[in-house]
Amino acid sequence: MKKLAFILAAALMLPLAADAQKKEKKPKAEKPLKSTSAYVFAQSQRNSEQRGSCLALTTGETYSLALEKKMPDKTVSTTVEKDIDVMLFHGKANGVKDYVFHLFSPENPSMTIDWNKDGGTSPWCKFEGKSDDPDASYALKNWKKRNATRLEFAGDDVNFDTATQSSLDSMTVAESYIVSDVKVGDVIKFQLAETSYKPNKKGLIKVIAIEDDPNGKPENKGRGQYQRLILEIKLQK
Repeated sequence: MKKLAFILAAALMLPLAADAQKKEKKPKAEKPLKSTSAYVFAQSQRNSEQRGSCLALTTGETYSLALEKKMPDKTVSTTVEKDIDVMLFHGKANGVKDYVFHLFSPENPSMTIDWNKDGGTSPWCKFEGKSDDPDASYALKNWKKRNATRLEFAGDDVNFDTATQSSLDSMTVAESYIVSDVKVGDVIKFQLAETSYKPNKKGLIKVIAIEDDPNGKPENKGRGQYQRLILEIKLQK
């Protein structure tokens, strides 16, 4: 009788166990990061609609200081200041005495920027508008909003190729707003500003190549201020 009772009890428990397994939720798969290819030119192309020194990390789009971009159909697309997250400069800045590439945020809340274009705080003071803009309406100093994007070179603990939503969640980015002596192969951590189009989202930039302007003048080949960085961007959704 005891054996029969045990068999009956076990038989009754089997459906309950099966129901429990059905109710147990499967872990959700992580959403893939947003991946974008992009380019950004140094300061001598800052006022060019076709090139530009202003990069929106959320879209991979590059704009001039006037926040304009020439489209394939010859119309002009515009954006707003809060979309621009990083800019590119080639020269001496941030205590580096050599002419190198610097990726920097439009705003640096850790310092008081001297906007005097001659002898001011480089690279920010170097981003003046066109010569036919007497009021400097398009100069970086006169933007209504400048994003303070955090930027820091990634260490060995950050892997660009295998990055996930959760690994970026746990990633910290220092309160630094410029990275200097940027080279091919570098990986840069970033955290978008609170004023950005996607506030506080984190991501990674990988420098794929440094190139001459494919449509540039022959005399400008090899001159960093006319060159561009080719980038891959990974961003949290």
